[in-house]
Amino acid sequence: MHLVQAPPSTLSTPRDTVIESVPVMAPTAEGNLKIMNILEANSEVMCCRFNLEGGLLAVGLANGVTKVYAPDTGHCVYSLSDQDTLNNHLPVTCLRWRPTLEGDTYGNMLLATYADGKVKIWHTSTSTCMATVTEVSRQILACAYSPSGDRFVTAGSDTKLNVYDERTRQIICTMQPSSSHLVMDGHMSRVFSVQYTPGQDHEFLSGGWDDTVQFWDTRVDSKHSVRKIFGPHICGDALDIQSLSMSSTNRQILTGSWRKDKTLQIWDHGSGKLIKDVPSDYNGSMLYCVQWQGPDSIIAGGSDNNMMRCVDQGTYHTTGRLVDLPRAVYTVDFERHSHHPIIAAGTSNFVYLAKRT
Repeated sequence: MHLVQAPPSTLSTPRDTVIESVPVMAPTAEGNLKIMNILEANSEVMCCRFNLEGGLLAVGLANGVTKVYAPDTGHCVYSLSDQDTLNNHLPVTCLRWRPTLEGDTYGNMLLATYADGKVKIWHTSTSTCMATVTEVSRQILACAYSPSGDRFVTAGSDTKLNVYDERTRQIICTMQPSSSHLVMDGHMSRVFSVQYTPGQDHEFLSGGWDDTVQFWDTRVDSKHSVRKIFGPHICGDALDIQSLSMSSTNRQILTGSWRKDKTLQIWDHGSGKLIKDVPSDYNGSMLYCVQWQGPDSIIAGGSDNNMMRCVDQGTYHTTGRLVDLPRAVYTVDFERHSHHPIIAAGTSNFVYLAKRT
């Protein structure tokens, strides 16, 4: 089963095929980045996510286990697995922490999806699986919580997106393309990333292999997409959206494409028009993962050249990089409630934790 266009087991750069007598470069930080810690797991890192308050980093592994670390110490404080994950040994494909619900008696609830079609909700503090849902006949490759935490959506190896009620864990609706070949009102292939629109529980975006970003609204009668953007070739968690101010409906979309050129792009949410092709470095990567890092920076990681880079949103210049990483970077994230956030980049069996200096 192929989860990404270049499977984790494949050698992703010429640097991996060196002759034994040629020394392998050790990973290093350049520019304004400094490596603070390196977390080592016993399986390849597929996804990672800081909790909303900071202080915990969930790391999903290719063997189906999710490790939860305290990033300030580097210690693994929780390990999330059950009989399903132990029996199947299939990768954790996406992780999302649930926003706190009104009257919530549980904290640190984590949504995890798996390549065998499982959806699990974990209570991390007790390492307990609170609920399991099985989606038959597909891999699940992406998930997202609505801003309120009342809903979540899953997507994967087919063209459907399932929207769930968080409390009942039942499907509210399934969004999908129509049967007409005259319009493209949904995806035609695998979906690798979904993101809710900030402040909107009924609107979300999705992107995948078919070179489109689709816009969905669960309030409309049709279960098809309401509009689309053509262009981005998304093969991982490489879709993000941000509001330009706390009260603004002026939003921008960030996409990362797994290809040689036009890899990092910024789009206007309202019109769907391209704002900027962010220039690549002289040895840029084909991207698997991108994120807005607050109002001033972008983080992105990928393969071909195995690196993670930070880009200034004002100048579009690279301000820092992690380079000579052992394999492709499949996942990036950062602490959202810190003046000096830790940035995480997952590659091979490692998560590199870095800070901007």
